[in-house]
Amino acid sequence: MHELSLVRSLLAQVNRIRSDRAGLAVDGVHVEVGPLSGVEPELLVSAFEQLAGDFGMTGTQLVIDEVPLMANCPSCGTVTVEPVRIRCPICGDDGVTIVSGDEVRLQSVTIQCPEPEEQAL
Repeated sequence: MHELSLVRSLLAQVNRIRSDRAGLAVDGVHVEVGPLSGVEPELLVSAFEQLAGDFGMTGTQLVIDEVPLMANCPSCGTVTVEPVRIRCPICGDDGVTIVSGDEVRLQSVTIQCPEPEEQAL
């Protein structure tokens, strides 16, 4: 299950972000998963639940958005396409270039940060 190594890398990246921002805890992690990414969202959730504690993120919520496969058709623009049919569904052009849907992308991280200290005047 390659989702374990993917989640391990994701959690390490989130940990770096938390550290860079002097965060106390991570409340949520938001990712996008495309249909050609080779990632099963259910397995991603399972791997996240299994590994989050190792990174001090027990209780962190994982939000997964499954994004459609998008392509840029040179004839008529960007369109949503079916993964098994990589040609423009509007004009039939088969010279399309995939522009999204083949990735797993970290969208955002919600971090608890310490309250700023009040300064005496």
